[in-house]
Amino acid sequence: PTESPVITNQTGQQGSETKERYRAFFQELIDELRDRYQFTNARAGQPQNWYTFSSENSRIFKYSTSFTRGDRVMTEVYIDTGDKAKNEQIFNCLSEMKEEIEGAFGSALSWEQLETKRACRIAIYMDGDIDGESEALAQVREWAIQNLLRFKAVFPEYIKRCVQGITQQNIPADPATARGR
Repeated sequence: PTESPVITNQTGQQGSETKERYRAFFQELIDELRDRYQFTNARAGQPQNWYTFSSENSRIFKYSTSFTRGDRVMTEVYIDTGDKAKNEQIFNCLSEMKEEIEGAFGSALSWEQLETKRACRIAIYMDGDIDGESEALAQVREWAIQNLLRFKAVFPEYIKRCVQGITQQNIPADPATARGR
């Protein structure tokens, strides 16, 4: 029997090393979120630069952490109902309460309507990349955990209020009432 060829080019090797670093980082993140904070039931880190967590109503929004371009890390609440107009209505409603929300969150946030995408996001960023030293990655993980917990503590009630308000706005008037009967 012949052995499988081993990829020896630097790109293939670098890619798999980086993917393993992502998998290990997110494995530690989800284990701590699950075991210490009951934030998730997730079990397996994936070899990718992001991880999404379900929310109180995942048909409307989710939480996530990702390594982004420019050596930055982000945690966010990601609004995606499947309908761009509804996402923007929820985002705009939340934007109207920006000062109150940021006060409850304890930090300024990045409000991103994402014009070229269906979804919208509200995020917070810090410097960091997956190739950082283990101490730096531990700090990134702790930062991500604290911010995911803050998103979960603050946003569900605001999103619920916005969705209820939008739903009430979109209910057609009763024709009998509209005619004064």
